[in-house]
Amino acid sequence: MTEYSDEPARPKRSKWFWVGILVPVAIVVMSAATWIVGYASSTDNAQVGDCYAITTFGDVGVDPAKVDCGAAEANAKVGARTEGGVACPEGEYDELTVDGTFSSYKLCMMINAKQGDCLVNFLADAVAYQKVPCSDPAKDAEIVKVAEGVASDKACEDTEATHLEVYSTPPSTLCIKSSK
Repeated sequence: MTEYSDEPARPKRSKWFWVGILVPVAIVVMSAATWIVGYASSTDNAQVGDCYAITTFGDVGVDPAKVDCGAAEANAKVGARTEGGVACPEGEYDELTVDGTFSSYKLCMMINAKQGDCLVNFLADAVAYQKVPCSDPAKDAEIVKVAEGVASDKACEDTEATHLEVYSTPPSTLCIKSSK
């Protein structure tokens, strides 16, 4: 005897049904992951003391890369962050204007260097200075003294400095000997 069920047999779902469900889900997941990674590495969450590898200053369409402050490419450090068109504090900051994801703001960047570091493009206007070995013939500046906690040109009186970078926030002074 054969038994018959009153319920009709369920149709098998084709592979296209599953593709139609899984592809949109995968797109949403990948989009969310891309946004999270981009947000975490952008300057939207820049804090005072964070370091960046910057190639140009001024108005920037592409965010610079956040890097460890001890890395060779970490040429700039956030000294202050201002919102709503507020100017940087008093000092020799390089300004980086960013049209961020949620707001526009200005990062007031300081040279990230220690005594004995050498730079190229130190006197350039828009091209960012870069750290180079002091034996590099292209070098045009050497950091001869870093005075943390002091924002005064007097900090460089006992050095061979030809240029000063004085920052009010956080207070510090870089004494720089330029070769040009």
